Amino acid sequence: MAPGLRLFPNDDQDFAAFARALLAGLDAARAATAPALQAALRTRYPAAVVAAQEELARHGDTPLVWYVYRAGSIGSSRAHEWEAWAILDDERHFLEVSPALAGIAEVAADDMLGHPLEDFTNPADPSIRDDIANLWVDFLQRGSIGSSIRFNFADGRHRELEYNLEVAADGAGRHRLSVRELRR
Repeated sequence: MAPGLRLFPNDDQDFAAFARALLAGLDAARAATAPALQAALRTRYPAAVVAAQEELARHGDTPLVWYVYRAGSIGSSRAHEWEAWAILDDERHFLEVSPALAGIAEVAADDMLGHPLEDFTNPADPSIRDDIANLWVDFLQRGSIGSSIRFNFADGRHRELEYNLEVAADGAGRHRLSVRELRR
């Protein structure tokens, strides 16, 4: 039996319809797992997070629930301690870049300065610029945002990164991006 979905934000009907359609397709293929749904969602929503309900939270024989976030807020309160960081301006351009973040991006730090964040994303994803613009609006409204995202190596190997963004963490119009690679 497919799990029930609790979708956040709950007023985004397009996101809800997309998530439900993906789950139906995964369930039909007998591949319905929370990680599979998260990977499928990230084709359109790069910061989507799917978390399965803990077994202890279930009551009796009630169906399993998956919590599905369009832009998950799983950022770490210790993100300021991560070695990979950057300062972005209001238009998402890099103002400062740590050597550790440049290493993750596989680009020299000086080559990132002045460029927008989306210049260092997946060029094969046709919606990435719109997705980042939408996430940026959410970020500015919330004051911070954190999640994990798929970010491939230059040679195409997959990896997951966790990121955290804080509004004006380094002064007005200077937003701090902290990143770390998730080990599996």
